[in-house]
Amino acid sequence: MTINASIGGGEWPEAVASAVVLAFMIQAPVGPHPGAANLLQPVITLLVAACGGGLLLALLERVVPRVRRVLRRRRRRRAALGAELRARATMDELCPHGWRGQITLLGRTDQQPDAAPDGGPDHRRDKVALEWTAFEPDSSQIAVVRRVYAPTINEALDAMVADRLTDETLERIEQTALADGNEWPDPY
Repeated sequence: MTINASIGGGEWPEAVASAVVLAFMIQAPVGPHPGAANLLQPVITLLVAACGGGLLLALLERVVPRVRRVLRRRRRRRAALGAELRARATMDELCPHGWRGQITLLGRTDQQPDAAPDGGPDHRRDKVALEWTAFEPDSSQIAVVRRVYAPTINEALDAMVADRLTDETLERIEQTALADGNEWPDPY
């Protein structure tokens, strides 16, 4: 195909239009108009894509909740491990001469001992008893023995640390009072 264009004549707009059409045909090949056989292929492709999307959606409805459950469990385990590590580190600081703790899980039929706090219905749900012991400087004599109750292990660990922090604060108050010359009442 040859395009003759002259600048001075009236053929210029026709030449530009022909060049644009030719460039378009080269970039996007244009064949004959699709017939009835060619129209069936896109319809089948759309139906296959819709069925595949429906199957994928049904599969995701089953898989996503399971994945969420696994991730939630993993997050809870990490939180529990973090709480235990923080409690151990804090107790190591608060009890420089050593300490020991024992966690007891209470069943539905287990009765809480008389030492359990009588707080009414809220304490009936406590399922964890944590007994901890702090040692004297020579590590053979026991300085403090306490027991705390809580609904979960993490809450029991937090209660143990809070209990020891309270003891530490009371010991500092007692030492300050004795250093000032005040008599501190002896509980014994």
